[in-house]
Amino acid sequence: MAKYNDTKFYWLQLKEDFFEDDAINWLEEQQPNGRDYAYFYLKLCLKSLKTNGILIRQVGNVLIPYDNKKLAELTRMDFDTVTVAMELLKQIGLVEILEGGEIYINQLENLIGSQSVGAFKKQQQRMLKNEGGGQMSSICPPKIEIELEKEIDIEKENNIKEKFSKPTIEEIEKYCKERNNNINAEEFYDFYESKGWYVGKNKMKDWKSAVRNWERNNKIHKKMSNIENNERILDELLETIF
Repeated sequence: MAKYNDTKFYWLQLKEDFFEDDAINWLEEQQPNGRDYAYFYLKLCLKSLKTNGILIRQVGNVLIPYDNKKLAELTRMDFDTVTVAMELLKQIGLVEILEGGEIYINQLENLIGSQSVGAFKKQQQRMLKNEGGGQMSSICPPKIEIELEKEIDIEKENNIKEKFSKPTIEEIEKYCKERNNNINAEEFYDFYESKGWYVGKNKMKDWKSAVRNWERNNKIHKKMSNIENNERILDELLETIF
């Protein structure tokens, strides 16, 4: 699944067991349109590839959140399907609505792949050159595909080395104070230092983005803790009454 603009290709790097994931499997089981809900989720992922999982409308200089009607138009899906799908996606944590109304696709950052148009054109030239050399098309494509995958991986690794710079604890602490998120800078640094500055299986691209993810996760955990605490208080009250 790829998306294209003037400078880069973007694609979803889905694993072969994507539809066996518990969250996706559960989503497909929901009635009456489980498969449509999963399809809608994939469309949201594709629509937010270039923005690292953030979806919000920009009208002139104003940012306006998407409502379900506009999401239905954006994804060309039925309004009722979109309405139910959004509630389900929020329920299982695949989608979060941020304070500014932005739709945030939690897991998308680790599923994004990209490639510069320049690199793509070079690959096309190599393919044409190989085909022009008399190689059989039935034999050539698999070999070329393997070579291109290696080149893409090397290019991505080089880009990461050039762009990513490991932050200091002081830099992290300063950024956290600016955002007033109460994140412990040393804890953040030690966590990613122990992982070689990887996010999942991918090398970190932007440490500030990782800080913001921690910030969002902390908010989610706080909400869950509040819910659990309220449930505990309710249980205690019920035991007292009965």
